[in-house]
Amino acid sequence: MTSMDPRETKIAEAAIRIILRYGMARMTMNDVAQEAGVSRQTLYAIFASKEDLLRATIRFLVNRTVADITADFARTTNLEERLDAVTQHIAVRSFELLRASPDADDIVSGFNSACKEELEDGTARYRELIEQMLLPFSSNIESYGMTVQEVADFIQKSTLTIKHEGKDIAHVKALANTLKAMVLSVTIESANGIKNPVAGESLNGISAK
Repeated sequence: MTSMDPRETKIAEAAIRIILRYGMARMTMNDVAQEAGVSRQTLYAIFASKEDLLRATIRFLVNRTVADITADFARTTNLEERLDAVTQHIAVRSFELLRASPDADDIVSGFNSACKEELEDGTARYRELIEQMLLPFSSNIESYGMTVQEVADFIQKSTLTIKHEGKDIAHVKALANTLKAMVLSVTIESANGIKNPVAGESLNGISAK
């Protein structure tokens, strides 16, 4: 179940602010209740434990990321722009969010230990979006001896690596651009025309029709 009601969303947003402010280890349910403007009893009626709350926080972040990528996909059919949306929302924005906290490593390790199932669900949802993005290019991808699923898995895992291994925002964006260039090299129709089959345009803006 990925949907969240307004009260769950409000509390998850409050939890994120507390986690970024204090770190995962020092976050308490009392802190979250106060930040969300609800009583401790109300908080425990919705989330029975800190782990339940952390899982909901991950669910909220994944829901937001999926919604943002889907909205960007609806605005453009250009593969380059869609790849930018994927790396921006999954890697760049997450990197910026983590680096806003003095305890980024604590946050990552805390989520990994408490929220494995939610994180796996998020990974599957991201991969599904990426696969849908790549489907129009399946024949090009297969000509390189790969499948859409394999390339989607590579993109998803690469965004995860970029988010956690980037040294600073400039490095993260450089890695994202390198990933984009690699993906475009196996999805464009020809080395010379550089046609984007979805948009019907070449990447330099000249019509391919």
